[in-house]
Amino acid sequence: MTHAFGDTPLGLTSQILNLASVLTRKAALKVPRYQRPYTWGEREVRQLIQDLWRAYQRRASFYFIGQIVLVKNAGKLEISDGQQRLSTLTMIIAYVRDRLPGRARHYQALIMDGDQPRLFLREEDTNFYRGYVQEPGQMSALAQHAEIGIDSKDLLVGAARTIESELARLDDRELDAFISYVARCCTLNVVDADERGCAQTVFNTLNKRGSPLSGADIIKSDLLENSKLSNAEAEAAARKWEQIEDMFERENFARLLYMMPFLLTGEPLLSPGDLAAFRSAVDRAGGVRAFLFDQLPRYAEALRAIFTGSIDVGPYSAEVNRRVKMMKQVEEWDWAPAAIAFLAEHASEHERARRFFQALDRYAFACELSVIDNRVQEKRYERAVKGVGDDKQLYGEKGALELSHAEHLKFIATLNRSRKRDRQRRLLLLRVEAAMPGGSVLTMTDDATVEHIMPRGNTNWWSERFPDSALRGELCHLLGNLTLLTYEQNKVADNKPYPEKKRIFFNWPGAPIHALTKSLANVDEWTLEAIEHRHEDLVRILCEDWGLVRGDD
Repeated sequence: MTHAFGDTPLGLTSQILNLASVLTRKAALKVPRYQRPYTWGEREVRQLIQDLWRAYQRRASFYFIGQIVLVKNAGKLEISDGQQRLSTLTMIIAYVRDRLPGRARHYQALIMDGDQPRLFLREEDTNFYRGYVQEPGQMSALAQHAEIGIDSKDLLVGAARTIESELARLDDRELDAFISYVARCCTLNVVDADERGCAQTVFNTLNKRGSPLSGADIIKSDLLENSKLSNAEAEAAARKWEQIEDMFERENFARLLYMMPFLLTGEPLLSPGDLAAFRSAVDRAGGVRAFLFDQLPRYAEALRAIFTGSIDVGPYSAEVNRRVKMMKQVEEWDWAPAAIAFLAEHASEHERARRFFQALDRYAFACELSVIDNRVQEKRYERAVKGVGDDKQLYGEKGALELSHAEHLKFIATLNRSRKRDRQRRLLLLRVEAAMPGGSVLTMTDDATVEHIMPRGNTNWWSERFPDSALRGELCHLLGNLTLLTYEQNKVADNKPYPEKKRIFFNWPGAPIHALTKSLANVDEWTLEAIEHRHEDLVRILCEDWGLVRGDD
């Protein structure tokens, strides 16, 4: 019946669909060229699989994974929001299709409509994704694929590896039952828009409006109103809560709050909204009064010191703040709970703090560089949180933050590798700079770009000195061939001969000369020997800073 104020506006509809219904819609799904490429790393892929597995184990009638926004265009549905989830879920189905030949046709129907893909990635990745994911029999080859040097494709390879490692433990019958559950019970709110402008409005509204801390407000209410506090205590606790909240942006306070059960008990919440589990953790750790008047304030101060770079551990404060600033540049902050727990409990133990943050720094970068098996990273961080007061749990044989002999060797081998991924290459170069005597402690947002001294492009001047193109391609991305310049310096240096580059490095008005660049001052010619010698020096500096080798090794 028509409402007095009219019906729902034309051009916008919304419905709840399960994954199978989303993938098998009449129009194919397409990632438009204006969207970013595939960006999920091991953590996001693993977390999605584990969340779905927990829902399957508890026999949840549905598992909601959020909203996607689609725009009708030229017979296809452009994905304005949701490509990471849909791309990954399609890969999960493709893994099961390849592993269960008897069910291959059943699952392939969710991936292809006859000979046409149901999902098209951006043009740059379409053929790669179709050849390895959507065409049968190639998921195992994708998981074994060598690094290409193109982030989106390398991340797809990493996703295939993570899917294989997470699902390999299931026998065929359980795997079939699990993925059938995912296709049937994994649900999304699908918003269809007739035009991009409408879709953009929906996307912005969903991501920018409303209160992201409604769950935190519910926790606050429960703790203050249902804990038998006197009126005076409840008022004092409310004031303390508001003071702590004012120390952070709302989103960061929410992260701290949801982290607290993990910090107090070493057991993370399976869902941030699980109020009963949150309250149970608080009760086990000493009760509401201890939480509100002691624990939350101390842990908040620790997180604030991390954010502001004001950690006080006596004579080692500068070193620890340097390490923490560099850890803050890695993509995942899995190291943060252990750092917060240590500072809240042991900041006054200065020598222990120095050792702890060196080990945490080393382990965080070992995880970032894929030295540590992604299947055990989180468990070891959990052990580190539980064991911050016990050095035997942190170090020594099988210590949470200690590298095994194999990991130790792999770490050094990784540092010696040619680095083909842009972000990791820049991150590692910033980390070397921070470890060098007189080095700058820079961030990923600073104007410090990676300069390839021997350029990636070829010119007569460089090919005369490095005629072997394969060797040149390998040497080009080694740490020894890299330095840090401003964006403008980098643009001008380009493919110029080494003597001209040096003048740009050292005589650019107003540009800082970082320690990495100063190490080139006495190098008159750029040769194979010069690259290898500098590379060895830079790797040794990193290894000594992380405690991977001693200065006299």
